Amino acid sequence: MTTHQLDLLENAIDSLAEALLKYEAGEDGDAKAYKFAVLHMAHFIELIFKHHIADKHPLLIYKDPFSPKVDKNKTITLWDAINFINNESSGTISTGLRTDLDWLKRLRNEIEHHKFTMQVPDVRTTIGRLFRSVLEFLEEHTELDIEALVPAPALATFKVLSDEYAFQLNDALREADEYERANPFDHKDPDARPSRLTCDNCGNETMIQDESSSSGYKCLFCDNEDGDNLPANCDICGVSTTQGELDAWCIDDDEGRYEMRCYYCSGRYHADKDD
Repeated sequence: MTTHQLDLLENAIDSLAEALLKYEAGEDGDAKAYKFAVLHMAHFIELIFKHHIADKHPLLIYKDPFSPKVDKNKTITLWDAINFINNESSGTISTGLRTDLDWLKRLRNEIEHHKFTMQVPDVRTTIGRLFRSVLEFLEEHTELDIEALVPAPALATFKVLSDEYAFQLNDALREADEYERANPFDHKDPDARPSRLTCDNCGNETMIQDESSSSGYKCLFCDNEDGDNLPANCDICGVSTTQGELDAWCIDDDEGRYEMRCYYCSGRYHADKDD
C-alpha cells in the first residue's frame, strides 16, 4: 500500500502549488477555477502561519500545549496564530492584512458550507494583494525561501502574483485581450480604428478604445490617453493617419484654436520637394 505523507511545511507548499495552478486556469478562462484557488490559498496561508508558530516550538500549534496529555487532533486556528504573532510584536499583522484574511475566511466558509457569490475581479485582486502581504511577512520574519520550494509548473504564476508590477500588467493584458476579442478590427472597413494599440507611455499592448477618453483611447495599465501612434485625421483633407504624422497649426491667436494638418496640407511635402 502506497503512503503519501507531508509534513506541515510540505503540506502548505502543496496547497500553494494547487492554488497557483487553479489561479492560472482561472486566468486562462475557467472562472470556476478561482473557487479552488481560494480554497487552496486559504489552506496554504493557515498552514504557513501554523508552521511559523511550530518553528518556535512544535507544541504551540496545539490547542492546549500545557495539558498533561496534548490532544494532537486539535490545533490552533489561523486567528489563534495571528493573535500569537501580534502578541509577540504588536502590529506585525497589519489591519489591512487582517481585513483581507477575514475576506478570505468568509468566502472560504461560504464555498465549503453554503452557496456563494464570487466577484471574479475582487477575487483576483484580493488574492494577489493577500499573497504578496503573506510573502512580505515571511521574508521579514522567517528564513523561508518560498519561491525555491514552489514546483516548476506553478513558478510562473508565483512570480506574477508575488510582484505587484507583474500582477497589474498581467491583469491589464488579460483585459486588453478580452476587449480585442470582443471588438475585432475590421480590415475591410477603411474608417475602422484599431481596437488595441501599444501604449507610447509604458510600452505595453494595453491601449484600448475608450469613449470617455479625450483621444478615444486609454491605457489599461498606466491610464495614458495620448500617443503618436493613435489614429487621427487631417483637419484639412480628412486623410486617415496617426497623431505623430500631423502638425499642429494655430488658426486663431486670440482663442488659441489650432488644426491638425497632414504631411501634404502642412506644406512639408512641398518644402521637402523644393529642397
